[in-house]
Amino acid sequence: MNLQKIWSKIAEAAEDDYSSLTDSERAAYNIKNLIDAVNGRGLLSYYESDCADYAEDVVEDLYSVGMDEVASIIENSNAIFPGGCPPEDVDSRLEIIDSWEHEYDSLYEQWTDDILEFSVPLEQAFEKLMTELA
Repeated sequence: MNLQKIWSKIAEAAEDDYSSLTDSERAAYNIKNLIDAVNGRGLLSYYESDCADYAEDVVEDLYSVGMDEVASIIENSNAIFPGGCPPEDVDSRLEIIDSWEHEYDSLYEQWTDDILEFSVPLEQAFEKLMTELA
């Protein structure tokens, strides 16, 4: 099975029942969504999307593939939210982000740049997960 078909299967399964994903599938799903958000519009856009419904899981997933530096950045980013964890509901996250009134924009820009420095190893970790799932 090619990797695109595997990715489609994982994404569909996550949409249907996220809890049904295996640890490797979950890690691939969360890491890919993080990569796409950061590469697209930056780390803050990750929290502005449904992808961050699993912001706590992505930290664990990043540690599981040896991406400790990126995991630490996400931990720090998550900690800005009330209670130290972003809400699982995107609308609630958006309300909180709006209340910041751009207070953390420069910090999120710096974290985006920091994560982008790990683009290659992050992509490699994702590709390794996908290959193992093939």
